[in-house]
Amino acid sequence: MEHFLDYCSKAASGSKPFWGCLLGVLNYILFPDEAFFTAAVAVGGTMILDIITKYVALSAKNGGFCNAFKTRAINSNSFWSGTAIKLYSYLVIAILAGLSYRVVQLEQVSVFFASVVYTILFLREVQSICENLRDAGAPVEWLIFWTKKKQDQILETDDTPKEGGGSDAETI
Repeated sequence: MEHFLDYCSKAASGSKPFWGCLLGVLNYILFPDEAFFTAAVAVGGTMILDIITKYVALSAKNGGFCNAFKTRAINSNSFWSGTAIKLYSYLVIAILAGLSYRVVQLEQVSVFFASVVYTILFLREVQSICENLRDAGAPVEWLIFWTKKKQDQILETDDTPKEGGGSDAETI
């Protein structure tokens, strides 16, 4: 057992520069501006709340956490495979938003782009949390409606003709 602990400590001490470089590169790509970090933390927090409220909803539907686990309503394999896909896709989107800062010459454009991206991800997570709370029995239909409305407003494009005869897309 002692040899195993020595081996683990040597392996961990040898990999510290690797992890430091990896974290440095990720920080450089993902968080080029303070606004990116704050938004990513908000989205990450809502993802954690989404997982917790999903467990609460499944527990409420199945007569408690233990019963939900016994009846396999809470199944770690299927639950975590879906969560892993979500984490991976959100990470790719965050990398794209971070790289936009390095590509676009105007800093404000990339910060605006990242703000829109993170806002949509945040609202989608809030909507999922509210749906989980509704499934658990909480009266939150109004909040689900509001988040869907705000998300639609952000994604809405205005293609109606203006008085000058053009649309917003033509003026860009």
